[in-house]
Amino acid sequence: MLLHALGAYRCPDKQSVRKRLTDLLDAHPQRPVLLCANHLTMIDSMLITWFLFDFRTLLTRFERFPWNVPELQNFGSNILLRIMCYLGKCVYVERSGSADSRRMSWAKVLYLNRLGETICIFPEGGRSRTGRVDREGAVYGVGQLVQENPETLVISVYLRGHSQQQYSFFPKRGDSFFLDFRLTPCRAIPGRRGQREITQQIIEDLEAMEQNYFATR
Repeated sequence: MLLHALGAYRCPDKQSVRKRLTDLLDAHPQRPVLLCANHLTMIDSMLITWFLFDFRTLLTRFERFPWNVPELQNFGSNILLRIMCYLGKCVYVERSGSADSRRMSWAKVLYLNRLGETICIFPEGGRSRTGRVDREGAVYGVGQLVQENPETLVISVYLRGHSQQQYSFFPKRGDSFFLDFRLTPCRAIPGRRGQREITQQIIEDLEAMEQNYFATR
């Protein structure tokens, strides 16, 4: 495992969290999954995939291996990140690109969702500059996706390295991670107001898990 070899990262609760997630997914078969996570480092989605899923299982249930939606500009200049993205399942997005480019990327995400694939997305839109869940930075694309496909199983995921104080490019080498998740029931409310409410439901669950993390620390 590249992340283990280079970063020496670990998650002590990995096995119990994996078991909880497997039980949840097995209880909702044939439903597309949307992992909605907080965002502090450039490799959060890779760590989430590693910690949540047993790669032996992914050989037989490849649809559970999450698609990620990285910003092309952030991942194009670093050779290590480019290799990781090449090995993973990625739909690149150019936030500073043309409207047509952004629409094409989003159309691919919607298509994968309708196929029943798992997608990992960051409802904050980018790495939090405060080091905490950034409610003010929330974007409503996740709400639009749930509107487009109400069958989507929304799972809010909170990941944080114990040494993480603010946002960073990589986590500190050798860091140990806290990981938790919860099922976030989302009603497919129509319109822009509905997109906002769906996103805020997810943000509230992320904030609740963050509060629990700091309360236990």
